[in-house]
Order: sequence, then C-alpha cells, then structure tokens
Amino acid sequence: MVRRQSESAGYTLIELLVVTAVIAVIAAITFPIYKGAMSAAKRTVCINNFTAIGRAMQMYTTDYDDRVPPVNYKYVSYHSGSNDRTWVQTLSPYTGDFRLFTCPSDTGRGTAGTPSGWEGYYAASLRSNLGYNYMYFSPLVQDQAGVWASHPIAMSQIANTSRTLAFIDSVWDRSESGKPLGGGSWVTVPPCRYVKMADGTVTDSFDIPRGSRSYFGFSPVGWQPSSTLSWLVYGGAWPWHNDRFTVGFGDGHVDMVTVGDLTNGCQFQDSWKGLIENTSAYIWDLNE
Repeated sequence: MVRRQSESAGYTLIELLVVTAVIAVIAAITFPIYKGAMSAAKRTVCINNFTAIGRAMQMYTTDYDDRVPPVNYKYVSYHSGSNDRTWVQTLSPYTGDFRLFTCPSDTGRGTAGTPSGWEGYYAASLRSNLGYNYMYFSPLVQDQAGVWASHPIAMSQIANTSRTLAFIDSVWDRSESGKPLGGGSWVTVPPCRYVKMADGTVTDSFDIPRGSRSYFGFSPVGWQPSSTLSWLVYGGAWPWHNDRFTVGFGDGHVDMVTVGDLTNGCQFQDSWKGLIENTSAYIWDLNE
C-alpha cells in the first residue's frame, strides 16, 4: 500500500495577522500594569527611605537636646567639603546608607555610585532627593560680623509635628526642555512666607535671628510657577510620583501629597507675594 506524503503544515497570512493582533492586545493590556507596578514599587522604596530618614532625625534630636540637624555649618559652596557639612552628612551616621537619600524615580540622577572622600560626600549630599524645610527648621544666616551660621530649632518649638513638613522630594535642576537634571536638592523653600494677622498686619514667618545681615537662599526667591521650566517651579521640590510629592513630617510619619496640599493655607503667588492666612492648614511653618 502506498502512503500519501503528508503536506507540511503552515500559517496563512490571515492567521499571522490574527496572532500579531492578539499579541499586540495582550501587550497593550499588560504594559500599563507592569509600568504601574514598577511605579508603585519605586514609590514604596521612596516612602521607606523617607521613613528611615525620619527615624534618623528623631534619634539625632534625642542625642542633641531636642535640636534638629543644622542645614549647613557655613555658607554653602560646591567645593567646600573640607570645612562644611550638610544636614544629609550630619544624619548619615544614623542611617548607614547614603542611598536612602536618593529617589529611585529620579530619572535625572544618572548612574553614579556611592560617593567617596569628603568632597565627594559633600557634593553628593547637596543633591539629596530629600529637600530640607530649612528656612523653618534651620535657617542659615550671616551676622553683622560676616560670620555664617545655622540656627536649628528645637522639636518642642513645633506646635504640631504631625502637620509640619520636615523634608520633601526635590530636584537639582531642569534641562531646556524641562526634564529633571542632576539629582535632587538638599534644601527646598516654601510657597509662602508672610503671615496676615487677625488685626490685618503682615509679619514674617521666617524665624531669622534679629540683627542678621542676610540669609542663605535662592534667587529668585520663592516658587516660580510662571516660569514652567525653572527648577524652582515648586521651590526646589519635585513630584516624582505621578504628580505627587513624598513628604516626611516632624513626627516621623510619611505621606504622599499634591501641590494643593503644599499651598493649602496661603494665597499662593510667585516670589512669596501671597500671604499665609491659615497657619493650621499651612504645613511648612511651625505654627499649629
């Protein structure tokens, strides 16, 4: 008996198109899920980092008579690692890992490894992704003799630590197209500064020592939302997590907040022109 030779199986063009379409549909469904999972994982890492830094700050204040870390010891210079320290360096012995000060969602940081040497750590600490609320916690000012010094507050000066921002997600700079560049910033500034009192008078909410010649800050001052490409659009803070900011509060707890949460309680305008009208709702200052 002669057997017929079986014909080799193959795919028609229509079958290939159907398979390709199915794969495309599956990819379209799964990619957002994968992307969302990666984003959630990075957010979790950032929250854990902030929590660890919050615990480190609490340990520091316990060791230093309730005082928070000084933002810097002297006037800030990119090449002054031999005679200056940042608050990031001051807390490093309590954290043990410099990577806690970086955000995994920071797309502009690059692939730099762990810093080394005094100058290396100093330069890297300036680009921490945790921006210190230094104008309220530890203003850096120059006295009449020309000497620069920080003036860290005591935690007991904070009326409500659970409602007071200690540090926040931050950015170092932005490219000409507006993309984050260079890592984070070790300090940030608040959206408002001056308080409208019940009697209608206006007072400065920054506790700058009397007789100071000047204080360390950025120019232009305040937030710059009208200049959308500026790194100071949010005063150095940056929403790394789906338009939300990671915030560490004075009591050590961490939360994700919106721009509206950061400006709540003040009539926000560029360059500190808006007034703080509700200190209980305004999470930057020390008042309840």
